[in-house]
Amino acid sequence: MIMENSKPKKGLNWLRVSSKRQKDEGVSLEAQKKLNLDYCSRNEIEIVKTFEVDESAKNSNRKSFLEMVSYLQKNPDITYLICEKTDRLLRGNLKDRVIVEELINDYDKEIHCVKEGLILGKNTKSAQKLHFDIQNALARHYLNNLSDEVKKGYDILVADGFYPHIPPIGYNSKLENHLALVDTEKAHSIKRAFELCATGEYTERQISKILFDEGFRSRKGRKVGKSAIGKILHTHFYYSSFEWQGEIHQGNHEPIISKDLFDKVQEVLNPKKKHGIKYDHAFTGLMVCGECGMGITAEIQKRHTYYHCSKPKGARHCSQKYVREEVIKEQFKELVKATSLSLKQIKSIKEIMRGSNREEVEYYETTLEILNRRHKTLSEQSSRLLDLYLAENVRKEVYDTKSKVIELEIDEVNSEIVKHKNANRAYVQEI
Repeated sequence: MIMENSKPKKGLNWLRVSSKRQKDEGVSLEAQKKLNLDYCSRNEIEIVKTFEVDESAKNSNRKSFLEMVSYLQKNPDITYLICEKTDRLLRGNLKDRVIVEELINDYDKEIHCVKEGLILGKNTKSAQKLHFDIQNALARHYLNNLSDEVKKGYDILVADGFYPHIPPIGYNSKLENHLALVDTEKAHSIKRAFELCATGEYTERQISKILFDEGFRSRKGRKVGKSAIGKILHTHFYYSSFEWQGEIHQGNHEPIISKDLFDKVQEVLNPKKKHGIKYDHAFTGLMVCGECGMGITAEIQKRHTYYHCSKPKGARHCSQKYVREEVIKEQFKELVKATSLSLKQIKSIKEIMRGSNREEVEYYETTLEILNRRHKTLSEQSSRLLDLYLAENVRKEVYDTKSKVIELEIDEVNSEIVKHKNANRAYVQEI
């Protein structure tokens, strides 16, 4: 039965499936659509907009959900949000629940969960709100449990010596009974990359070029660049081990290189630092040679610091000579003077930052207000539930279950409130 409302009976139809399993079990978009439209027909609600969403239940970027919320906020003539049931609309997180609460309280919307017979609006009784919150908590529990089971499965695979993700290039991307098989076409190039690096005579860029000329390509047929070569040379997987959650595990897959070759490459890539005095020169890393483009280095001669082009072996000829640090210092002074901000410019930047800060403060204050309202609602629900229990109108097992659900959500709300209160929202005041 529709709650009394003077506004026209216009509604938005929200349809969502979050997995292939749900489709197979008959929770398809078409099944939801028929159910919702039949409900609207019986209750004389005209559907003016439909959102059909097929997405993963763990997708944190709920673009479609936020688009739907924005559409409702911009169309005050649409009063009703129709969905099959709670977990089609919410997915157990606090942010979704707060957004729905805002739609109800600030935008005068009504949420109709057809299968559950739930209607949420400003005048909804506490019992129905509690039912809605319990359904949301159950959805959250389902997602958390699903995540735990996936992690357990990964831990079992790792303990048995199987890498639980797609193996690196050099192995086939498709596994056979969880086992990574060597890609014979690319394995030779992987081994060659390690052998070239182990000589200490080739950079990662040079290795990339050599392998490209020899026909080595990525899985997508592209050149394997310098950074990708660097990653390959640090990957334990190639000597039949793998890294998982910060630890090295022994694998069951066939190695492409030996552990000795891998260790040799690590020594080349990360040579031990020589002991001695290390000088921290003021201007190194800030300049390049204007003639050849190489980096500028510094050294101390006769108690004076001299800067000069690094001119590595094999670089083209460069005629630039050594320059004393005092000369460099004077040049930097002139540069700083030329780029210094005037008082007027500083004042303008401060105003821009204050404007940005005001928007941030407004966001935090609005969020805190919503969270505090939610906290008050949950506290009232807890109090009413206790009254019902003390009056012996609710069985103990029902009271314990519902009370625990409310307490869990209160803890979440409190955590969010603390997080927002501790946020630094007044950085401009420090300027």
